[in-house]
Amino acid sequence: MQHDIMRTLKKEPFILMESCPGPTNWQSVSKLKRPGMLETASLQAVAHGSDSVMYFQIRKGRGGTEKFHGALIDHYGKEDERTYQECKEVGADLEQIDELKHANVKADVAVIYDWENRWAVEEAQGPRNKGMFYKETVEKHYYAFRKLGLNVDLPDMTQDLDGYKIVVAPMLYMFRAGFEEKVRKFVENGGTFIMTYWSGVVDENDLCVLGGTPGGLMDVMGLRSTEIDALYDGETNVVKAVVGDVSYQCERFCQLVDVKTAEPLFVYGEDFYAGTPAMTVNEFGKGKAYYICADAEQKFFDNVYEEIVTKAGVERPLKQPVPEGIEVCTRQSKDAEYVFIQNFNKVSTVFKPELDGAEVLFGEVTGEMKPFSTIILKR
Repeated sequence: MQHDIMRTLKKEPFILMESCPGPTNWQSVSKLKRPGMLETASLQAVAHGSDSVMYFQIRKGRGGTEKFHGALIDHYGKEDERTYQECKEVGADLEQIDELKHANVKADVAVIYDWENRWAVEEAQGPRNKGMFYKETVEKHYYAFRKLGLNVDLPDMTQDLDGYKIVVAPMLYMFRAGFEEKVRKFVENGGTFIMTYWSGVVDENDLCVLGGTPGGLMDVMGLRSTEIDALYDGETNVVKAVVGDVSYQCERFCQLVDVKTAEPLFVYGEDFYAGTPAMTVNEFGKGKAYYICADAEQKFFDNVYEEIVTKAGVERPLKQPVPEGIEVCTRQSKDAEYVFIQNFNKVSTVFKPELDGAEVLFGEVTGEMKPFSTIILKR
């Protein structure tokens, strides 16, 4: 996600200036990188749009606070050290895939990640003052799309929404830079927009919106936020599908809403607001606007977003299911698409990507992927 945040700043390939080739020395536990992890992590940066892999540091110093920080050359000082040899392998890899340099990353999905909103959320003094979990909330949405093999941009509110099919605004407490007007235009023109609880509460000066929230978007969302219930640590509720016997656990936040034109898709299962909407959808213009009222578990987002992706006509780079721990990314040049498939599991994982006419540019396609291995397909 960090790579995608950096790439989205200009929506073009970036340069990774510093990554650690071994264990850092400032963690509470400074774990060794497993054999193959240096190569996989380096190629992960390339998969997400980097045209470089650079390391800090080249040689371990003898003194000071970073004398045990990972480096290409250890105090031992010879070439037969593991990290040095693995770095040589990365160099050979980059030469092998040189043709995809400058290829860009095209994303149909955007998850808004706004720093000023994050600071405002953390200082809000609102429903919870011990853990608002803004970053972790964004991650839940991001992970759900990434598990489907979809590229994801992470723009802030100053950037345009043009070109996306799905835009998600998790916990966007503060509206700024005319964001509500961008959303209105996006949905009117056929986009799929998803907003969550605790959104559109204040303006860019952190002044509370008057007349109802989410500010400026109540008609687009088809509802008005009324109250928000903060849950104690360890306290949970349930969200249940209106159609079908499906339910998920939620925690931390339960937004209550007054539905106008929106249609409830999930309802709460417990407390005084049991039976009231927990997720809604509203048709507006040519598009759809979803509102997620609760901080639901990851499985909720994984399942619900898979269905929304299909309805929004977003194509996945691999049609087949992708096992847990395997990441799929794509980069596009003028003439080709490059599909990165990486196994971050510590064990071999049964998976054979369907080639569909693609050639194997890097790695081997067999019946399984070895731990920390990478395959790159060229279409």
